[in-house]
Amino acid sequence: MIHEKASPWWKRIKFRVLIFGIIMSALPLTVLGMASFKAAQSYLQESIQEQNYERANLIATQIQDFIQNHVESLLQITSTNALDLVGKDPLARETVLATMLRETQYFESLYVANTQYNLLDKISRREVDLPWMENEKLPYLGFAAGNKFSISEIFFTEDGRPQVYLTVNITHPQLRETIGYLQAKTDLKAMFTQFTNIPIGDKGYVYLTDEKGRLISHTDFSKVLIQEDLGENLCVRDFLAGRRPLFTGNEYMNNDGISVIGMFASVGNPPWGVFIEQPVQEAYKPITQFTTQVLGVMLAIIAGMILISIYFGLKVTQPIENFERGVRRIISTEDLEAEIPQESDDEIGRLVQAFNLLLRQLADKTANLKAEHELLDTVVQGIGAGMVLLNQEKEPIWFNSIFTNWFGEEEELQNSLLQEVFRDRSKEGTATFDDKSKVFPFEVQGEKRYFRYTHYQLSAGKPEEGAFLLLLEDVTQQVEMEARVIETEKMATVGLLASGVAHEINNPLAILSAHNEDLLDRLQEEELPSPEEVQSILKIIAKQIERCKKVTSRLLHFARPDQEGLKFMEVQPAILQTADFLRHSMKQKRISLKMDMEENLRTMGNENEWQQVILNIMTNAIDASPMDSELVIRVKKVNDSISVEVEDQGQGIPQQYLHKVMDPFFTTKPSGQGTGLGLFVTYGIIQKMGGKLHIDSREGEGTIIKILLPYRERGMKL
Repeated sequence: MIHEKASPWWKRIKFRVLIFGIIMSALPLTVLGMASFKAAQSYLQESIQEQNYERANLIATQIQDFIQNHVESLLQITSTNALDLVGKDPLARETVLATMLRETQYFESLYVANTQYNLLDKISRREVDLPWMENEKLPYLGFAAGNKFSISEIFFTEDGRPQVYLTVNITHPQLRETIGYLQAKTDLKAMFTQFTNIPIGDKGYVYLTDEKGRLISHTDFSKVLIQEDLGENLCVRDFLAGRRPLFTGNEYMNNDGISVIGMFASVGNPPWGVFIEQPVQEAYKPITQFTTQVLGVMLAIIAGMILISIYFGLKVTQPIENFERGVRRIISTEDLEAEIPQESDDEIGRLVQAFNLLLRQLADKTANLKAEHELLDTVVQGIGAGMVLLNQEKEPIWFNSIFTNWFGEEEELQNSLLQEVFRDRSKEGTATFDDKSKVFPFEVQGEKRYFRYTHYQLSAGKPEEGAFLLLLEDVTQQVEMEARVIETEKMATVGLLASGVAHEINNPLAILSAHNEDLLDRLQEEELPSPEEVQSILKIIAKQIERCKKVTSRLLHFARPDQEGLKFMEVQPAILQTADFLRHSMKQKRISLKMDMEENLRTMGNENEWQQVILNIMTNAIDASPMDSELVIRVKKVNDSISVEVEDQGQGIPQQYLHKVMDPFFTTKPSGQGTGLGLFVTYGIIQKMGGKLHIDSREGEGTIIKILLPYRERGMKL
């Protein structure tokens, strides 16, 4: 019986439907309200900035007009009193200057100079008798001669008041040429105050800067006195950079840490800037009031829509909950013949009807699956092979009875077997688990047996599910039979070598016999041989005995039983030894042997078996070669492989027989001259060494047998 824990309340459909209804009730109105608020805010900001821009432009124009009016008053004085101002009568000059200073309240001081800028006279509002020295120059000499007027940079007095010098040319009334200069030191504080005190809302303010960004006037004049730094002010930076003012998106923090919206306008000449700033909170006060009113209406509408959404959400989800309870009841009772009551004819009702039909079909399928399971269990238990199901960690999670009969139920023995299958066995002649099918030896109950394993990778969805299926077959009898076949072929090959070995031994024996008889004859003569002659004859006898010993040693080395497993071996020595064995057979047919071999080419193999491979191939090549022909052996490294080629000049193999030459007991030789196991055994040994065998033969053109073996070096990862 399966007991499923009910889903948490936040994962249930009812909760999701209600949340969806609430969100869809509140979200559109919220988004609409926010959009309306943003639009109204943007519109209000743009309107405020346009209004402030008009005010700033108006103030800039008034400042420009104010400066121009004072310049015009200076020009008018110089045009009507030019000769008095530069004349030799100091009383007349002082009278003109005093009158002008009295009539213009913003002039602080007046200066008159000749064309060499030497001061002729000066007068100050603050000092009655202003002394000056001979050859004293005008205070400001930064103007360009010939201009109608010029204005200096703003400078500040000791008490912090901004001032500026206005300079005009004094022109001769008849000659129309410059005869001097009139300069007025103008106090800007009183002039600017009338502009910076213009009311901007409740908390807005106006200030001015010069062309360097220095504060020269402010609604709060104390900021001018302390020369507040406006380098981080957004509007001031735009003004100094020559940018045009923005009407939206220019909210920033002022030096007091208050968020403001700012606007500026350029005076032009002089190059000053007029700035207007308003606190954002004050500027958007109408928006705040509008938002409060709209929010109340929106909350009332949202509350009504939420109640409607909850009602219809519960109405929709109730049949689904009833359906869920019915399904859980069937799961808990495992009664597939039960049915869930159908409450309506809508989509949920049709779903209940379809589910009831599915239950009936599921009951029929379950009965069929039970029958098929019993049949499959019978097949698996009687297949004759051990079967193991492994998870992703290659740990057994199921095995059949045959596997249990072979290895028992002891986990230690089973784990030992699986480790034997999975570990890298390439040094011993078998391969890793990545190979599809391999044979390996394993000791079971003290008896050495051979098993062939085949694995299949499954699609495991979870770690505890089966990821691999391992099939084990007991091939002990097959392996032993193949070993006997190889040994039989080896003994047959030894028999074929008998004549060559006898010839190799017969020549040394004849030499031994001749020297032995010669020594015996000389020992019977009156004059015995000298010790040096006896020693020479004995050396020849010892050399021939060593020659016979090498022949018999190679034959015994080849004929002895194979050692199991693969080891590092060089390819070349076995080829040279086999060539020595067959040299007599090649002499009989006058076959010349040509060898082109690279040295120190190593692979994994059994030296005896490799020698048998070369012997089988060379014997076939000699048998197929005609008289006075050539036999070529090539050994070289190609990429990561060792290529061994044996080429003869025989009649070749007919095309209809090429696909059969690897079959056991198949031979094209006359009866009694071959077993038909040579290439079969050769092919099996090469496969065991991890190599490949290819035969290229054309009838009447000879045969090339090519072997590719994996190249190995000591220390290489196998």
